[in-house]
Amino acid sequence: MTTIVNATELRDSFASIAKKVRGHRNIAIVTKRGRPDLALIDLNYLEDLLEAQDEDFQKTLEAAARQKTVTLDEVFADSNA
Repeated sequence: MTTIVNATELRDSFASIAKKVRGHRNIAIVTKRGRPDLALIDLNYLEDLLEAQDEDFQKTLEAAARQKTVTLDEVFADSNA
């Protein structure tokens, strides 16, 4: 969910706006003079977005998708051998 707030509203209601964003995939777009200026976003969500843009991360995901899937029993059986 995206919320649009002006800078004054953000200053006056930071705690409640931050609560809506923190721990979720919500974004608060902060406007200045009626135009988008900044975004308030949960740090973990930002990290997820940045990872998704990383080419090396994408290649790793693609390689993992091509790998044979194993069950937990198979993993633990190999570790006890």
